Amino acid sequence: MELLVILASIGLIVFVLNQYVLPFNYLKKIDQQSINDDRYCVIDVRDYVSAHRSPFPSAENIPLSYLPRALKERFDCSKEIVLVSDDVRGARIAAKIMRKKKFKSIYYTRAC
Repeated sequence: MELLVILASIGLIVFVLNQYVLPFNYLKKIDQQSINDDRYCVIDVRDYVSAHRSPFPSAENIPLSYLPRALKERFDCSKEIVLVSDDVRGARIAAKIMRKKKFKSIYYTRAC
């Protein structure tokens, strides 16, 4: 019984680390003023309505729900990635998806 409790505790710790701590290790905040087209691929992961109402300059809008399919089918970028999101949570989820595709440097910025 004690072994089962220990294994469940370890599983819970691994889950929390994987979901909440590790995504911040490869997701860095960046200022909007320091984003230039030469160095970054800018992806707006907000939904179509939000991206249309307040567009981010030079960003390609790929909503978060379409991101896995877009990465598989058509997205190819050798530059560093900047994610535009309304909140950190959306950027963290997008970074996890992109990290599985072996993108190294992933930054995020909040949309105004």
